Amino acid sequence: MSIPTTRIHCLEQIFSPFSGLPADGEDGPNGKDSTLLFVYYGTAGEYAYISKRLQNLVDGNIEDIDIGTLHSVLSVDGGLILEVDTDWNGVNFYGFAPAG
Repeated sequence: MSIPTTRIHCLEQIFSPFSGLPADGEDGPNGKDSTLLFVYYGTAGEYAYISKRLQNLVDGNIEDIDIGTLHSVLSVDGGLILEVDTDWNGVNFYGFAPAG
């Protein structure tokens, strides 16, 4: 089963729905949050963060998978991808899954 994607419009900071921790901030993505799978900045067209957990879930190089189809190749129980329209900063993608 593919991981669901939810589209939202948000100009504020994004927080993990599982840990409550910020997904990113002034210093970039929060690699210390075990529920954060990835951060993809749409304007830049690149992954800013890919967790080891996600790397283990994907065959091959995740950066070779189009962000628009990533949800269809991921199967993570309880996982979620947020597609966040940030207006002037474009659309960013955040992947989350329960810890463990």
